[in-house]
Amino acid sequence: MATRPLAFGVRFHGKDRTLRVHGAHGKGRGFVIEDTRSGRPPSRRVHPSLTDALRDFAASWRARLH
Repeated sequence: MATRPLAFGVRFHGKDRTLRVHGAHGKGRGFVIEDTRSGRPPSRRVHPSLTDALRDFAASWRARLH
């Protein structure tokens, strides 16, 4: 069964933080999470699968509450 890359992105924005998930471009396939906060340099985390990327995305978004 063929798999397709993520054809859309995910973006959550709250106060001074934005989290984005999108497919990685280039030779290595995977998914990238970009965490942007005001006053800090943006961080990028690369995951080999969409499941891992969304799990990290959800954990990061929930962690902002604590």
